[in-house]
Amino acid sequence: MPRFFRKSEKKAGSSPGLQIDVQAASGTEPEICVLIYSKDSLETYHLPNIDAAPSLIQKNKTAWIQVTGIQNHFAFSRMGQLFNIHTLTLEDMVNPAHPPKFEDFDTYYYVTLKQLAFDPGNHEISETQVSIAVMENLVIFVQDKPSPCLKAVEKRLQSGRGNIRTAGPGYLAYALIDAVVDHSLDVIGQIASAVESVERDMLEDLNPGHLEQIHRLKREVIFFNKQLRPVRGAILSLIKSESPFVSDTVIRFYADILDHVNHILDAVTSLQELLSSMLDFYMSSQGNRMNEVMATLTIISTIFIPLSFLAGLYGMNFKFMPELEWQWGYFVLLGGMAVIGSAMVVFFKKKGWF
Repeated sequence: MPRFFRKSEKKAGSSPGLQIDVQAASGTEPEICVLIYSKDSLETYHLPNIDAAPSLIQKNKTAWIQVTGIQNHFAFSRMGQLFNIHTLTLEDMVNPAHPPKFEDFDTYYYVTLKQLAFDPGNHEISETQVSIAVMENLVIFVQDKPSPCLKAVEKRLQSGRGNIRTAGPGYLAYALIDAVVDHSLDVIGQIASAVESVERDMLEDLNPGHLEQIHRLKREVIFFNKQLRPVRGAILSLIKSESPFVSDTVIRFYADILDHVNHILDAVTSLQELLSSMLDFYMSSQGNRMNEVMATLTIISTIFIPLSFLAGLYGMNFKFMPELEWQWGYFVLLGGMAVIGSAMVVFFKKKGWF
């Protein structure tokens, strides 16, 4: 499936919002994990379905619902009913091709991001969508596949250090978004290392395989930029929003995330310029190599022009050619050819043509 443009599974002209069909309703049930925490406690529950989650939520504690798997649309429809989530938000949650964005509703705000990973062997980026809905005392985190960012945030909750247990759902959402963005920083660092490795190899021993590597890395950097650039707009919209679930204290942390995103995008721009210069270097090197080959062939051809003339002159086999019957004519002709060829080689060498 093309990564740069994914066609939506939704049919043109269909009703907006989450549409449930028989295949989607019978998909694999998502994994539900609920963390209930406060300053002094942390409880973890693994639920068979989403219906058991509302009974665990308490006013004086923050609830974090982790939903892994987006195949079963019926389960998401039920989640929308239980937590008053708009059907358009549910549609975005189950659509892995949706770009990052921020939306503000009356009872919650919604952020969707791309979790990226880089394979150094194939020089290829993979993506996983994550969605975050923030409500009063509740954060719903939806992912298609298990995200490594969850583990880091869970460890912070378990340790109980910092503000994560006391700052409410807004700070938890910030921690999740920050973990996703920081992971993107690791990915761009891996890509930069791969680019620098190819650059070193090119300087040591240029070969046609480098052209394929450059194009592959260039494509992945463009793909990375396509996935991350909308994040800046989403974070800006979140900072400027007037949602009651985004406190002034948390906004300051989101401003720090925005700085990280800008830093990553600057690195992406630098990598794009570096890859373009590497491509120019490769093409110019290939052009120089071709010029050297052509110069060598031209010199060889030039040397053989007078030799070919002499060979052709005495190969005409006219009856009255005195040199043909001369005893030493053959050897004198070969010697003359050798002197002419050697003189031309010396002349070209002094001119610095090879």
